[in-house]
Amino acid sequence: MGRRILRGLYAIALIAVVGVAGFLLYRSWRQHQNAERLAIHTPHGIQETMFVPLGGIDQWIQIRGEDRNNPVLLFMHGGPGNSESAISALFQPWEKYFTVVMWDQRCASKTFERNGADSCKGMTIRGVANEGVQLAEFLRKHLHHRKIIALGHSWGTIIGVQMIHDRPDLFSAYVGTGQVMSVAEKEPVIYARTMARLEAAHADRDIAKLKTVYPPYHTREAIGIERDLSDEYDIRPERNLRNDLTETVLFAPDWSLLDIYYFLNSGDYAESASINEVNHFDARNLGPDLKVPSFIFNGAEDAITPTDHAKRYFDFVRAPHKAFVSFPNAGHSAVLTEPDTFLHELVTRVRPIAIQNETGASHG
Repeated sequence: MGRRILRGLYAIALIAVVGVAGFLLYRSWRQHQNAERLAIHTPHGIQETMFVPLGGIDQWIQIRGEDRNNPVLLFMHGGPGNSESAISALFQPWEKYFTVVMWDQRCASKTFERNGADSCKGMTIRGVANEGVQLAEFLRKHLHHRKIIALGHSWGTIIGVQMIHDRPDLFSAYVGTGQVMSVAEKEPVIYARTMARLEAAHADRDIAKLKTVYPPYHTREAIGIERDLSDEYDIRPERNLRNDLTETVLFAPDWSLLDIYYFLNSGDYAESASINEVNHFDARNLGPDLKVPSFIFNGAEDAITPTDHAKRYFDFVRAPHKAFVSFPNAGHSAVLTEPDTFLHELVTRVRPIAIQNETGASHG
């Protein structure tokens, strides 16, 4: 009997090993396919990844575009710590019109993997913004451009507005999506709106769970309760986003399974390191004057950075040129759920201004 059981265990182990090996081979094949599909072959194209020293540590960037002469667009991810580099395939159509730079900020994804949890200690808004300024200066020299477009998503808007206030000379335009105005003002609002959605769904168990926390949140676990419930009862494009992007992440070229692990988990460290400072962030404290053309593109149904708050901030600021665009039926991640619509706005509104600021001549 014992030998039969042992043989059965061996068979199960063998099946498991074969299954894992088969999955890894399939994944490698899919990654190779995607690498070929995403490869840039244009005469003046660029396709690079590298670590750049910023703020005393090596930070990972990806640079892709079909023409080096196109405006440079620096994408600043949300979170903090929630890199969007592994899903950059979504932005492949952008690469016809922009040289797109993805940046894994301090305590995010491949930068976290390189430097470890100690690099998150003492992480501040000003510090990450200073590192963004250093990156913009590097990109100007490396790519031979006078100015850079700064595009921030959610937490990236906190960093972005600080960067353009500190060094407007480096930037041709600012674009915010999921724009943060005041964390202290928005958190009670989005809490109440989440509660209203739960009550409309008669979700008694989740209502009780949400009642265990209330802003301001001082731990990652507390804010996670509200965010998880908000996600679960959000509009359909936001609810489906995680599933929709799973394949993109899993088969991303040049992303090992260990890379993906850090991509998915580094945000916990970043949020814990910065949560108390973020609680006090108010973009209006930087003053009303944005000295670069500024745009806010928000999902109309944004449940994390309410669009009515983003519009209040837009109305508060002064800029050489500004525009506000609201995407119907889109939420906090409109840049991910509506990348083609987002690109249309970038090409129509932002690219001409970036070209004009780069060359000093109008290009329409």
